[in-house]
Amino acid sequence: MSKFEWMELETISNEIAHAQSRLDAARATKNLGLVQLLEREIADATKRRAQILSDITNGLGVKHSAHSKPQLVVAQQPQEAQAKLQAAVQTHSRQSIEPSQAQHHAQTQSQPPSERGPAAAAAALDEPVPSADIKQGDDSMWDKVTSADIERVKRALASRRSELLTRHAEELKVLEAEEAEIDVFEKAIATFTQKFKLTSTAEIIQLEGERVPVPV
Repeated sequence: MSKFEWMELETISNEIAHAQSRLDAARATKNLGLVQLLEREIADATKRRAQILSDITNGLGVKHSAHSKPQLVVAQQPQEAQAKLQAAVQTHSRQSIEPSQAQHHAQTQSQPPSERGPAAAAAALDEPVPSADIKQGDDSMWDKVTSADIERVKRALASRRSELLTRHAEELKVLEAEEAEIDVFEKAIATFTQKFKLTSTAEIIQLEGERVPVPV
């Protein structure tokens, strides 16, 4: 599990929300070309988000020891994955506190009983003897961030930015085509109005030329 995967998941979720708002606006204006384009974009982003969630949940799977039996890792919801992440943070915090407590305990034990005081001596008698079999916890789920990981995330972000720019260029082409079509209609209407000198009042237009009968 890597914190860059959570960053990537948040970025894709924001992209989906932004695309959904644009899709709602496109549906309101009945722009069918833009609606289809945004629906494909949202579908692709949803697939990428599902893949990242799968990778994160697999990274949070049980990997505590080499002798443990293989278990089936089930795809979980983001809330469950977040709960596991918080548990891992708490485990890491306990591991960072335990060495300082052990050092303090060793310094106390190194003092003679006469210097500890009667209360400390009585507490020392009640303390259980530390066992060598106690496990300090598992750090297998914490990945070490390397320069290769950073470069991989940079390449992924650059690729996503390129895809986003390509989609925006396609949307602009669709809008330009529709705008050109509207301009053609407006010019045709203006030419028709100028030719027949139409006014705001309704009047009958007399077309020049005789009508040619159409044989039935």
